[in-house]
Amino acid sequence: MAMENKKQIFLIIFAVVAGIAATLLTSNYVIRTIEQKTQELSDQYDQKQKQMAAELQQQSQQQVAALREEIGRISQQQQETLQKANAAMQAGQQGAAMGKQRARRATTLLTMKTPAGKRAVTVMIDSLAAVGGLLNPGDFVDVMAHLNVPEEASSDKKKTLTAMVFQDLQVLAINTNLEDAGAYDEQQAAGSLKVTFAVDPQEAGLLAFADKNGKLELALRATNENDKQMVKASTWKTLADYVLQNQGSAIDVPEEGMPKTGTKEGKPYIQIFRGGKEL
Repeated sequence: MAMENKKQIFLIIFAVVAGIAATLLTSNYVIRTIEQKTQELSDQYDQKQKQMAAELQQQSQQQVAALREEIGRISQQQQETLQKANAAMQAGQQGAAMGKQRARRATTLLTMKTPAGKRAVTVMIDSLAAVGGLLNPGDFVDVMAHLNVPEEASSDKKKTLTAMVFQDLQVLAINTNLEDAGAYDEQQAAGSLKVTFAVDPQEAGLLAFADKNGKLELALRATNENDKQMVKASTWKTLADYVLQNQGSAIDVPEEGMPKTGTKEGKPYIQIFRGGKEL
């Protein structure tokens, strides 16, 4: 009986020891498992941190590269702009220098081109009235003037009279062009042209007077044609006579300076004479 009790006690002690051992083993396993999982999580976290750091570094490098490229592009544009500005400034300086040279050269050439006994006189003429801007230095022209002529010496009323005032005048220069022919685009684009003529002293005064009191228009002459003709002033009567003589058509125009027949100052009137004198 005592032996049986000892066995039971031994079994109980063995069971307790086995339980404690199993508990210890299980605890150790759990601890190792937790440590392993913790290490794995730590490794994963470190890996993710390294990956994020690598990605951030790569993005930062890309942004820095893009910023450097933009800075380089801006710097290049600034250099190009500076070069263009310098080129423009140099071109402007060269243009100004060339303009001065041309002005000095033009003055010298104009003096040399002016014929003996003549004077160089410049007047402003509308491009359209200057043969549409198709003039060249060296051309010969006739000058028509649309003059504002006073109707009476003491009257402010004026009428327009068109007349050929000069014939066979030589064109010395157009603006500052003394030599080049065919600068038509520039001349046609201009609203008016500075035309310089070779005239004698008397013609110089009359040309200036006609320019001041009217508007000038040019008629280009054919090459080597230097004859001069007597030309009447252009009025309604001379136009009517010309059309009647050359076209056979009659134009009914009033006589300049004369009232219409049967009127006096635009009103009907009757003339009464006594002893050969009008009453």
